[in-house]
Amino acid sequence: MAAISSSDQKPVRGRARAAAAMSGAPAAEAGLAEFADFVRLGPIAQSREIRLGLDAQIVGRVAAAILNTSVQSLLASLRIPSSTLTRKLAAGDRLSSGESDRVSRVILIHAHATDVFESRDLAAQWMQTPHAELDDEMPVAMLDTQTGYDEVQRILHRIEFGIGV
Repeated sequence: MAAISSSDQKPVRGRARAAAAMSGAPAAEAGLAEFADFVRLGPIAQSREIRLGLDAQIVGRVAAAILNTSVQSLLASLRIPSSTLTRKLAAGDRLSSGESDRVSRVILIHAHATDVFESRDLAAQWMQTPHAELDDEMPVAMLDTQTGYDEVQRILHRIEFGIGV
């Protein structure tokens, strides 16, 4: 799954590369195909990709293509310091397995929410809207822990199957 986990080309180095990635400048539409590829992987293959560490540039692509939000907003929701991402982008480093896990949860929840709401835009909007069952937290802000991810999945399943939330 080379599209998400590795970057074969590094045309811009250092601060310029970090600034471009932090702005979400990479093409949002191109990111959608790579996210779909990741979602289609089985759990074992997804786990392997996460353990290897995702390319740090994926954060900008997730923010732009999935949530239509700023990188800073996504980083705050996932509790990843922007200085960490900036440093990794400038050095061409990969995300840690923990950081990769949090970012992958956004991809997976968005895919599930898109199926439930039958719209990528509605899924993104739902992920960024405070929810009563999450004590008025946004679903995306719950994805920094496995427990939060499980709770967001539970709510989506209830919506999907018409069980009151």
